[in-house]
Amino acid sequence: MIGSIPLPRRANPLSRLVALTLLALVLALVVSDRASAAACSTSTGASSCAITANLTVTAGTLALETSPSLYWSFVGTSYDQWASGSATALTGCTASGASTHCSGGTSPVLMVLDATGSSSGWAVSEYLSANTLPSGTVLHFNGAGSSTMGWSQASPVGTDPFAATTPAMICDYASTCTSATAATTCSHAGLGFSSCPSYAVTMGGSGAANQVDLFSANAGTGMGANCFASGTATAMGCTSATPTAFLNMGVKGNATAGSSSATINMAVNSGP
Repeated sequence: MIGSIPLPRRANPLSRLVALTLLALVLALVVSDRASAAACSTSTGASSCAITANLTVTAGTLALETSPSLYWSFVGTSYDQWASGSATALTGCTASGASTHCSGGTSPVLMVLDATGSSSGWAVSEYLSANTLPSGTVLHFNGAGSSTMGWSQASPVGTDPFAATTPAMICDYASTCTSATAATTCSHAGLGFSSCPSYAVTMGGSGAANQVDLFSANAGTGMGANCFASGTATAMGCTSATPTAFLNMGVKGNATAGSSSATINMAVNSGP
């Protein structure tokens, strides 16, 4: 006699649904229990407890950093010449046709550090004092300048040979900044200007209340450490980035030989 072999019973779909529901309920209770664990203590041990994390960010200041000195050097060629300021003294300057070629030049650095946390934007401005530059000399702030510091270009003083370009901005190394964008509405009546700059900007003004707007950052931009530069900074201080804030000087062909100077008084103020 051949015995009968019992066949496996088909699982009841309703039973499986109930089992899954119970499992989900158990997991939810476990998660809920962990989320509502008692606070941890340094005096009472517990198999599980909760630590409260607290963070305070205190507002910092609004400041700018820039190369402390700029240098230009021209050899008379009888023609008007333009060149960008160098952060280091120029050497070996010689006439080359209608232009001047020097060595030793380096690009200057300009950056704004906005640690206020206010998101109100800012404006960089300047005025000149102690100005003994030759008569007719023009000083422009621009987003474009000499590709080689200390090398001039022959061009009428009234015609800046460099492209009129708004300076580009990047974040400095180790700063997750909100890169500054140029504002379209600018007003600092106390500083003597009520409109945004048009590049190239003629630098001038003879007092603190007659400053010229060089760059205004939109509200909501410019937070953190912003370099007037393009590319990528590889170390703090805009290292390895390509500067985009050029101070270009135009000198007439009939300028008197000799040394002269001017003081460029820089400032950064909240709001565009």
